[in-house]
Amino acid sequence: MSRDIINAVQAPYRHSWSLLTQFIDVCPEKIWNETRGGWPVWQQIAHALAVLNFFTLGENDAPASAPCDMATLMLKVQGPCAIGKDAMREYAETVRAGVDAWLDGLSDKDLTRIHSVLSKKIGRDVAYGAAVAMLASHTCYHIGSCDAALRDNGLPGVF
Repeated sequence: MSRDIINAVQAPYRHSWSLLTQFIDVCPEKIWNETRGGWPVWQQIAHALAVLNFFTLGENDAPASAPCDMATLMLKVQGPCAIGKDAMREYAETVRAGVDAWLDGLSDKDLTRIHSVLSKKIGRDVAYGAAVAMLASHTCYHIGSCDAALRDNGLPGVF
């Protein structure tokens, strides 16, 4: 099974993962609970994690056990209470393990195949290669939004 391309194209996801975990570590509690762009910072981080899980679920896979309800994770409602950093790190580790296992199961040939589960959820055809790219792009979008909260408070962002 050839994995040269998979190994290359997952690098942006690995970088975005590093930024995400750095953000959790450096974000002060005050900012963690602030609202930016209509959503609390912690909720955007939880959402980014939930979407990583969402992109990589198979037909019979259950979502990773999350510290809040699906409506909160998918930004349908503003979360009624903040998820603390320890719970977020635990959730992140569960999601990371699932994403890593999904990536480990892909071969270069898979990149052009349609990811039928994700395609059905989104309502359009999504190739596995696009799903790998989306792991980084969606995560970086939310890191950028959350980084603005750090910068607005005179702190350096992670991105």
